[in-house]
Amino acid sequence: MSEVAVSASSSEHVARPRISNLGRDVILIAWDVPQAVRFTSPKLVAEDDLVSPLASLRVTRAEGGMRLFWVLRRPSEGTFEVELSTGPVGLRTDVVIESGEPIAAAAAEALFEGIDASGRVALISAFFNVWSVMFRLHRSRTFIRVLRDILRHLTPNPGPATAVAHVAEDLVLLRTVLSSGFGKVDAIYLLSDSGPARLVARAHRIASEKGAREAVHFLAERVLVPPGDAHLILIGPSGLSIRKLSVGTGLPSIERWLREYGQAAPSLREHILIEIAERSPAGRAMALEAQLRSPLQPKRAVNSLTTPSAEIVTALSTPTGTLVTGWYRDPVDLFAGIDAVGRDESIRDLTPDLHRFPVEVAGPSNGSRLPATGFAVLAPTSTGSAPLLQPRFRLRLKSGAFHPLIPRLQPADSVEARAAALRAVPPQHVDEKLLAQVMTPVIASLHEQARQRIGHPSVITIGVPVVRPKVSVIVPLYKALDFLRFQIAAFATDPWFQSNAELIYVLDSPEQAQEVEHLLGGLHLVYGLPMTFAVMERNGGYARANNVGVSLARGDVLALVNSDIIPTKAGWLEALVTRVSGRRRSIGAVGPKLLFEDGSIQHAGMYFGKDHRGRWLNQHFHKGMPRDYPPACEERIVPAVTGACIVTPRSVFEAVGGFTEDYVVGDYEDSDLCLKITMTERKIAYVPDIELYHLERQSMSLNSEYMRGIAWQYNCALHTERWSSLMTSIMQNANRQRKSRNAA
Repeated sequence: MSEVAVSASSSEHVARPRISNLGRDVILIAWDVPQAVRFTSPKLVAEDDLVSPLASLRVTRAEGGMRLFWVLRRPSEGTFEVELSTGPVGLRTDVVIESGEPIAAAAAEALFEGIDASGRVALISAFFNVWSVMFRLHRSRTFIRVLRDILRHLTPNPGPATAVAHVAEDLVLLRTVLSSGFGKVDAIYLLSDSGPARLVARAHRIASEKGAREAVHFLAERVLVPPGDAHLILIGPSGLSIRKLSVGTGLPSIERWLREYGQAAPSLREHILIEIAERSPAGRAMALEAQLRSPLQPKRAVNSLTTPSAEIVTALSTPTGTLVTGWYRDPVDLFAGIDAVGRDESIRDLTPDLHRFPVEVAGPSNGSRLPATGFAVLAPTSTGSAPLLQPRFRLRLKSGAFHPLIPRLQPADSVEARAAALRAVPPQHVDEKLLAQVMTPVIASLHEQARQRIGHPSVITIGVPVVRPKVSVIVPLYKALDFLRFQIAAFATDPWFQSNAELIYVLDSPEQAQEVEHLLGGLHLVYGLPMTFAVMERNGGYARANNVGVSLARGDVLALVNSDIIPTKAGWLEALVTRVSGRRRSIGAVGPKLLFEDGSIQHAGMYFGKDHRGRWLNQHFHKGMPRDYPPACEERIVPAVTGACIVTPRSVFEAVGGFTEDYVVGDYEDSDLCLKITMTERKIAYVPDIELYHLERQSMSLNSEYMRGIAWQYNCALHTERWSSLMTSIMQNANRQRKSRNAA
């Protein structure tokens, strides 16, 4: 460093400040003081003003005392005079730099002489991460030479670092080796001919078998990694390590690299996948694809008659947690617990939170079955924007030994994952606690993900639509098409329907689009009934299909009708529309009498009742009674009507937000809608004069998600939580009115 016209007013034993050049008129002032004291930034004496921009640093010297650094830009003209001080009552000295006076570049040996290890880390970090950015020095040739001189001084013969794989077009995977005592890597810097850069990366360390060295991997942006000479600087809490980086040609893809090395280092595999996914949406897609193309080999503790065994069956990762189900056998009382293994090999004991239930599993001999303990638990999810399709676990034994457990590849598609969650536990073992604590968070998260991916419908017009329809009849379709011919025939033979209604079919099983379009086109040719045919991009469920149909509707009244509803005679729609039109503002929705195929009553309005567990259930008045059962032939206000056929003004439907879409598959949406309408001070009416056949749940029976049982329990719990107080009030009022009528 150069000493330039320094006038020291401090004691003679205090070292004089040294000034050196960092490039682009930026100077570095270093001043050694004998004790650790507070200090202030330098000031311009002549103008009594602060220098800006200005950076300062204080580091400890190994033999005691401090080294103070200031970095500032030298004025282009005139004498530059600053006062340095260690505090308001501390040491002071003046520094004067004459105009045009040359200043030598900073010398590494003088900068780092006598500085302890933590001071070296702080000074390196300041050079690479603060001063280069603040003073725009990262392209200065002088500054780059200073940095190279520093690295050569600190590590004359650096160890190697290499690029081992490329990740798409923008990332590269780097590898080096550190001593096991280095500890956590807090920051990584790169120095090349293009200048210094900080790598936005999290390093992953894997200890060698001997434990003295650790392999370190991390991702770097490809644009920052040059083909020529470059150096890496890895900084930890108590030290730094410098490596010479080499990047060869013909690097393997990350998919190939994971296939070759991922099985042996699953924690590194997880780390890389999560890092890739967090970079961009394209990275998330790549991380999912890599897991699908290069899955881990599933592992379980082998089942036998005398030794502990276990298997993870389900491990569905969501942002709210991972639904883990499986089983274990413990014939000789050696089981200690089930642990989740994190990306950094951290261990989370899941045992205290296990929900256990009896199951049977395959035995060691062909066809044999053995009793086992099934379990379900909500485990933490590894951070990252892409789910891990094979989280890792282990069976822990009382001896201290453990066995790795890796599930089969889990579904990547949110709809398939939701279906897997809904069948993860036998329904008879799902109680309120298990449902609420373990299953609901995951099902809700997967359902929301599925909703976000439903997409937009494609719409086909069949025939010439009614110009100004009074009512829009919306019929969702899902797989079951058996009754479509009968339904359309009944609609087409109703003169009022033909003149005043538009018919909208919404197909919620898009794989049937060609078949259904052909069928509807043929039925139009036969009956001349115009239709709008909407095909969902992906299955969205009953509520979304109806809401999509409403978005296409033009009528002022909506008739929401199931595909298994068959009118018994003409005039049904006109009568129901009349009930919610004109001056009948107090009626928010109406529903007809619905009949089973044998003519008995399926629906005469709905009410709410609690089961033995205290859950509110939807019940149908007079279900199973003869169609002419007198109490079922009275038009009246009811708590709710079924969504199999509900007629409501469009303005009311839209005012309450339509069908709520967070129920799974299809159930409780109708009573939810009626309760929302009730909250607007409108009433729900049952109209017994209108009779329709309802071949109940013909399409629902084809949906495996629902018929497994957990979907119903989930929807019931959601409905109860949301509407319990209102349902209680409604039923208390209904009971009081019934008692009053009986007393009269």
